[in-house]
Formats: sequence, structure tokens, C-alpha cells
Amino acid sequence: MNTRGLLTSMLLSLCSAATVTACDTPVQPGNDAGPTGDAAMTDAGPPNDANTDSGPPTTPSITYMPEGCTYMVTTPHVIDARRSSDVFGATPTYDHVHVGWSGPASTTVTVIWRSDADTLASSVLIGTDQAAVMAADGATTGVTRHDGHTVSYSSAASGAGAERVHEVHICGLTPDTTYHYRVGGPGHWSNTFDIATAPTTGSSAPWSFGVTGDSRGSGLTDGPGDNAWAIAQHHLGDRGVDFEVFTGDGVFVGTSQPLWNTWFEGRDGTFGVQDFLAHHALMMSNGNHDLLTVNYLVQFAMPQEASTGELADGEEWYSFDYANAHFVVLNDTTTSPGTLAGAEATWLDADLTAVNRATTPWIFVIHHQTMYTCGSGGAHGSDTNARMAWQPILDAHHVDFVLAGHNHFYQRSFPMFGLDMVAAHDASTGAPTITGGVPSGTVYVVAGGAGAPFYGVASCPEIQNGMSVRNYMTFDITGRSIHMRTYESLGDTVIDEITYTK
Repeated sequence: MNTRGLLTSMLLSLCSAATVTACDTPVQPGNDAGPTGDAAMTDAGPPNDANTDSGPPTTPSITYMPEGCTYMVTTPHVIDARRSSDVFGATPTYDHVHVGWSGPASTTVTVIWRSDADTLASSVLIGTDQAAVMAADGATTGVTRHDGHTVSYSSAASGAGAERVHEVHICGLTPDTTYHYRVGGPGHWSNTFDIATAPTTGSSAPWSFGVTGDSRGSGLTDGPGDNAWAIAQHHLGDRGVDFEVFTGDGVFVGTSQPLWNTWFEGRDGTFGVQDFLAHHALMMSNGNHDLLTVNYLVQFAMPQEASTGELADGEEWYSFDYANAHFVVLNDTTTSPGTLAGAEATWLDADLTAVNRATTPWIFVIHHQTMYTCGSGGAHGSDTNARMAWQPILDAHHVDFVLAGHNHFYQRSFPMFGLDMVAAHDASTGAPTITGGVPSGTVYVVAGGAGAPFYGVASCPEIQNGMSVRNYMTFDITGRSIHMRTYESLGDTVIDEITYTK
């Protein structure tokens, strides 16, 4: 059985009925095991180095360098991948608009959206003057046009060719600058959105980011139906964070496009999830329910830093910088047991070794299956495989925070340095102590409360604080000072916080 067939077979085994269309209906709560099996991890298909242009309509994958960029883009293996052309459906529609980074956060942005099946135009107008962008129908004074690509892909729940998604990469932007943009093509443009580029690398100016995870089931039958995902996005927007990282498991069945559609279309009153995601980059971590499916890879932008042993054209694990922090996103649901301690660990060590801690004092690592946790009521145990493979590297490079999910609650560990060893810390808050600018240990956080069914928390020596509530987090950083806050989402009250300076 090929990779696509194996993945579909495994995901369908999660459904309560034996037909593909049964997966269109959200499944019942109570099963968080997720699809397993390492061969099912990639839908990228065979090598596609020869597909360097738009090709015929049936080209399954293309590789190209976006104009003005210094990196290559390769699409997943799909039904139809092609470069943009000014072709429109009878009634062009644009929704699910959101942004991410495939290159440096200070000078690039990647815009992704969905349209009707017949619209092939994949263009963005962008500039610093909103009125000029709104008035333009193409490149003009102060407004540039950028063309990308579009793909049509099948879904185990949606049918072949049911979705058409567009992606445009914009490079050469000015750091710390607000831009306005529209998506579409000549004569058929969306309303304007705005996005701010990151400060220059090493900047000590104030900035912030948000954290969510395990949104699957929010507002659906696979969860309490409390709409926590949209509510968290609303609060993050109100708090003015600059971007968001996600700790995995966006939906219950990664191949179910109807579930992803509900995820993008969530609402909290008049606020829609797009109202946040079209203005703030969202950087995703693969979860055991996302499984690097074609739906996941097509709908989110990540740096394609292909390394030895890595799948998904380099989107299995990656890193990026923002101001004076370095972010590493890892995949713990890997192709083989040896990958964690082999290819991925080798890449992780090399990536962290390259960080200049004089200009980039903060390091955050994001992945899904947490290394330190304890719970009840079906909760998962600690991922000791990831711990054994990665913690010695994290310790050696004095990583500040590791942010994960998988357990559907909130927990924060004491600083950890050495396997299962609690490091020196503030007696009242649990914050690490600082010696010569170096923290005593790494803080491991479980941020998995954005929509999935709750698990119960438990006490264990490594955990300083935890509770089974809907949650999101914010980190505010100014120079070498940090303020971490965790909020109960539905009431928007602070349930945990620590502050310290390195």
C-alpha cells in the first residue's frame, strides 16, 4: 500500500462508521491516541526536482523560487499544483486568509487562503499605504504585486479536488513595518488586511507572542462545545501579541477538510478566527492527529529547511528567529523510532549551536507530546523517548522554555536540568534562578487546552502548577526580561505567571 493509502486507512480507522463520508461528521470524544504508524507521516510524494515550472494542470507538485526570495518552495504531492494565472470562477470567493513565515520574519511573509475551485489567480497586492493598496488593481506607486501558486487536493472526507488553496511568498520587506495587503487577482481583490514584520534580529524592543494547542473539537461534538479556539484567538488579538505558536492537534482527523474548515471559520460573536490569523503569523507544530497530512502541509506556511532524514519537503521540523529570540519547532510523531535520537536530534544540536546568545538570549522549543507531565482520566504520560533524545541537547544549550500539548490541560514544570532532576528555582513562583545570565534549567509547559476534551491533572515532583481548564498563554519580552502569563480562556483570568531577568 502506498503512503497516501496507508495514511487514509489509518485515519479512517478512527471513525465510527466504515465509509469515507462518515469522517465528515465529527467523531465522538474520548480517544486521543490519534493515528499512529510512521510510514503514514508524509503526503509529499516522490522527489519533484524536475517540476520547476507551472507545468500542465495535472502537475502533482511544483518547485520554484518566489520572486525576490532566496529560498525554494515545494508543494506537497496533490491533484493539481500550478503557478498563478489570472483565471477566475463565476463568483470568486476568498476565505481562510492567514499568514505565516517561510523565510526571515523581519523581511518576509507568506499569505495563504482558500477560494472557489475554478479560481486560479494567486496574487497579493501589498504596500504600506492602506488607501493606495485598496485603490490598486495591480502594481503601482507604493504597491507591489506578488504571484504565487495554487493547489487542489483531495481529502478523505471531502472528495477529490474539493479544496483549492493559494499561497504567495513576499520577500524584501522592511523590518518592524506594518503592511497592508489584498489577495486575489485583477478585478477580483479581497478587502485589505494588515501584517507587521518582525524587528531586526537582536532587537531589545518590547514584543510578545501567544501560545495555544489541542484546539481539536472546539465547538464540535469532539469536545465540550465551548468554542474555546475562537475565544482564545479573540483574546490574543485583544492582548496585542505579535504572533502565535501552536503546540499541535488542530483537528481530530487530519484528513478531514470539513473539520479544518470549521477550525478556520470559528467565531466568538462578531469576531472570526480570520480576524486574528490574517494579521498575525501562526507557526504550527505537527500533532499526532495532524500527522503531516496534505491538508496540514497545504494550509500552513513553514520554513522548508530540508535536512537529512526529514520528510514533508523540510516542514517536519524547522526554526525561525523573532527579535532577540530563537524558536525551534520539532516533530515527535516521526517516521521511525530512531528519528528522534538520530536525524532530528542531530539537526536540533546543529541548529542550537548556531544561535548567538549574545544577540539572541531567548530560546523556545515547540513540539506536541510533552516530555514532563502527569495527569488522570485518560491523560498521556511523559514522552520519555523525546526526553531521552532531546533533553541533553536542550540542557547543553540552556533552552529557556519547551512548549507542548497532547494533554488537554495546563501544566508548568519546575526548571529541569538533567533527566528527571529539578533545578534551583524561586521558592514562591518556580521560576528558574539565573547565574551569569544562564537559567538553572528549562521550564516545560503543557499548553493543550484550546478545545479538546479535558483530562484531569495530577501531582508529580516535576510539576509546579497545573489545572484542567481552557487556556492560552502570552510571553512578553523586553531585552533580557520575560513575563509569562497563562489565562483561563473562557473567563480570561490569569491562572499562572512568572517573571524574571537573565
